[in-house]
Amino acid sequence: MGLLLVLVAIGLVDSLSMVPLALVPMTVALGSRRPVALAGSFVAGVYVVYVCFGLLLLLGAEAFTAHFGAGLARLWNQPQALELVIQILVGLLLLASPWLMQRSTTAKPQEAPATGNSPAAMAVLGGSLVLVGLPGAVPYLAAVERIVQYDPQGLAGVAYLLVYNLIFVLPLLSLIGLRFLFPQRAGRIFQSLASLSLSVLPKLTAAVVVVLGLVLVADGIGWFLGHPLLPVSS
Repeated sequence: MGLLLVLVAIGLVDSLSMVPLALVPMTVALGSRRPVALAGSFVAGVYVVYVCFGLLLLLGAEAFTAHFGAGLARLWNQPQALELVIQILVGLLLLASPWLMQRSTTAKPQEAPATGNSPAAMAVLGGSLVLVGLPGAVPYLAAVERIVQYDPQGLAGVAYLLVYNLIFVLPLLSLIGLRFLFPQRAGRIFQSLASLSLSVLPKLTAAVVVVLGLVLVADGIGWFLGHPLLPVSS
């Protein structure tokens, strides 16, 4: 029970990273003529791809740590000059990316988000968004680490992983439930949510990217000056 409660808490935190990515396609799908088929396929795509990634982590956690743990620790605590230069260049690219994206969007007429018109297309879209968000799946790594530490016997570890992923997609399932709780107002509700996400999400994403770029550049320069920004261990 202790492990389950921990996984529920981590899963809810982890789901917050998926909601901004999934809000637009989910709201558009739920406002369509086939809300269950399209939105359900999208959630299924998210669930299946995230489960597969978790299984790779779960089954290869020890091997990954053995082969790459020391290298990652060295990269974090004692980066070389070339690695720091690459880090600074990546940070500068992130700083410039909102401006580059703004130029590309102003050069082309704005279009509505493409969500596909079939369950298969929605499933592929859901899985693709999961792959895009994998670099930020730090809570997932923590959840898998907890499962490995508890060392459940047999298929129990896989079962815990499936439950974790169910918690991860719970907010998306809640949107489907909202569609049926308010059938008469669903069109307006989801249209408003989609419009809000389209107006707010690009600005929020740009702000996060700029902050990340500043951190990478400041940390890289700090290493050369002998005062890295991010904490390191001896």
